[in-house]
Amino acid sequence: MLKLFRSVIRLEWRQSALYSTFRPAEFHFETSDGESGTLIHRFSRHIALTKRDFTDPTRFNFKYSSFYPVYRPDQFLEQLSAISSHDMGKLISMTSDFRGKTDVRMYTDVVNALDEECETRVDRAEFRELVGMMHGFMYLLPNKITKLKTYRKAMPRLVEMLGRNVNRKDFMTVLFFLGLWKKNAAGSRLMEQFVGEYLGEFLNDEMEQMDFVILANALYKTSVRIKDEHFRNRLAEEIAKFEDTDMALFITLVKCARMNRIHSDRIVDKLRNVLQSQSEALDFRGLSHLFAYVADNLIKDDQLTNLFLEECRKHLEAEILTQPEENGFLPQNFRAKDLATFLWSCSTLSIALEDLELDAKDLKEVIFRKVENGEYRYIPDTLVDTCLSLWMMCHPSVDLMSTIFGDRQMTQNFMKDRAKIESRRDLLLACAEIERPEAFKIISKLPRVRAFQLDRPAPDYLVKNRRQLQRVVSCLQSLKDKLPISEIELNFPIRALNIAGLLVRMENDEVVNLDVLDRAYCLTDKQTPSGLMLLKQRLLNKAGVETHLINCLQMETDDEMIQTLAATIQRSVKAHATRETRKAG
Repeated sequence: MLKLFRSVIRLEWRQSALYSTFRPAEFHFETSDGESGTLIHRFSRHIALTKRDFTDPTRFNFKYSSFYPVYRPDQFLEQLSAISSHDMGKLISMTSDFRGKTDVRMYTDVVNALDEECETRVDRAEFRELVGMMHGFMYLLPNKITKLKTYRKAMPRLVEMLGRNVNRKDFMTVLFFLGLWKKNAAGSRLMEQFVGEYLGEFLNDEMEQMDFVILANALYKTSVRIKDEHFRNRLAEEIAKFEDTDMALFITLVKCARMNRIHSDRIVDKLRNVLQSQSEALDFRGLSHLFAYVADNLIKDDQLTNLFLEECRKHLEAEILTQPEENGFLPQNFRAKDLATFLWSCSTLSIALEDLELDAKDLKEVIFRKVENGEYRYIPDTLVDTCLSLWMMCHPSVDLMSTIFGDRQMTQNFMKDRAKIESRRDLLLACAEIERPEAFKIISKLPRVRAFQLDRPAPDYLVKNRRQLQRVVSCLQSLKDKLPISEIELNFPIRALNIAGLLVRMENDEVVNLDVLDRAYCLTDKQTPSGLMLLKQRLLNKAGVETHLINCLQMETDDEMIQTLAATIQRSVKAHATRETRKAG
């Protein structure tokens, strides 16, 4: 009978393994789940040492030798039911010692057993017991904790239990663990509800700098924007007065400010001071994040930009000279997505590749090296962004496009995350269709997107938030009495290039294409178009369309606007008539 009982347990264990949290492949080729010096470990230690209740002197009521080493996972799962929830977190922490003493498959079974047992206890565990389990898993699996079924079930439970006894320490504890749940819609919704209910109570002078950085990091990771002015002012203040030597904390604050679209001259001045005095403390990863703040806010500051380019150039030159590693591990200070972020910032700020004083071939060689290392395999959107940024900087690469659309695995990953990257992929295809039509002969099955159509109507979402565009339409309407204008249309000529323009039809069937330069597509000097606007102008010119740029930022009154529009249209009509006369002659 005992043998039959054991065989049934083994059968059930094998069946449950099919639905386990982890597979052995996820633990292969890993020496650890993270390094002790990383920012998330610093946050974890801070929460563990300053927010936990250490008043309970009770020692744990189990022996390590009673559980480890493990010889049979089914037996181990049986033993777990005997341990109290109070001691479960301690056992999870001790499992890290067992990791180096067994094979990957057995270790995977042990982790899955711990997750399965803890998941069953979530509904009846106390707040301290649940937090103890979370700290144990954070110590054991810092980079995989959000994959645990226990974690996903425990977070709503912790938020609920906090409401029964609201206090600052527990608020910060729940905030930290909830902030790990990135790239997940459920996690973002829960975080939004959580901070909406409790942030006003705890965001005050009593919140120290480290706690505020943890808050900023949690909001950034879960993509939750805060409209509260007190938070936004505090964030700008923390950045402006930052004096800590740990640049990772500073970068975290700037990333949160960027996500919340906070533009402050004090932040810009602080960036300048950091680059002038502490640039050696920044790696390429950090520089790319800081530079992205400048690009997001379309800041035209030649001195600041040159400081960024000078520092980034050093890292780019070093990467160009770096020989590829043969140990299979990828460097974390010059990642593919950091390069993509840097190139996006350059292209957005209308910085030419020549301004970097680097050979385009050398830069593309670095990108292809990363392709060969498999750095883009599971993040094809990063390679699309990189290729698109190079295109905006007047260095298109059909070879890179071939890599993107010719790799079967990468194409499959496109389908998994289609909604996120479809528009950028289509814009890249539109650029190729207009400027590099030969790409469709070189790359088999490259999809066409009908890139150019001058009279394509602009959708409402591209128009409703552009007041200056609507202002130009109103001024054009008032010109109908003075000029032979028959129709004014809002057009969308380049597919996936989401900038609406204006198509003015004259009574003699001539058309005048206008683009409006407003704050959304102009740098802060009020005269330099953003990279996306320059790309549109270039593509339209390549398609044979003469386009005129109306700078609304330099025209305060409607009368001035009307005069400029009238002169522009008359000049365009006259130039068109001259060209037609020459053709006829």
